Amino acid sequence: MKISNSIEIKGTPEKVFYWLEDPVRAMKWMTSVTKTEIIEKTPDMVGTTFIEYLEEDGRGTEMRGIITEFVPNKRISFHLNGNFNSVSVSFNLEEKTKTTILTQNADIEFKGITKIIILLFGNSFKNQIKNQSQNEFANLKELCEMTT
Repeated sequence: MKISNSIEIKGTPEKVFYWLEDPVRAMKWMTSVTKTEIIEKTPDMVGTTFIEYLEEDGRGTEMRGIITEFVPNKRISFHLNGNFNSVSVSFNLEEKTKTTILTQNADIEFKGITKIIILLFGNSFKNQIKNQSQNEFANLKELCEMTT
């Protein structure tokens, strides 16, 4: 399942990337991440491993991740793997006059029984994920623009 979202944020790519590059700061705008832990940090960030704990509607799960691409103020990509799915996510920043266009591309691959559930309720589930992503982007936009 592929999902893409974009938002225009008043501010520089540096300001937006500040909230993307650090997992603790990212928790301030990401609604489902309740805890994050760096396992091993590499000097250039590519290959850095981490664990994220996600919780929604009283249910929680652990996702293990690795940063696959890190270009300061331009792009950060990572791959997450959990019990129910694996996700490849990329955040891309494009500088415009006085604004930054942030685009998120996610490719979600479901596992086990979740594959069957997605076959039955895929569109509804996709809309739910897209809405959550849009809400998180709104939170991020507010954080970036309140310090502009």
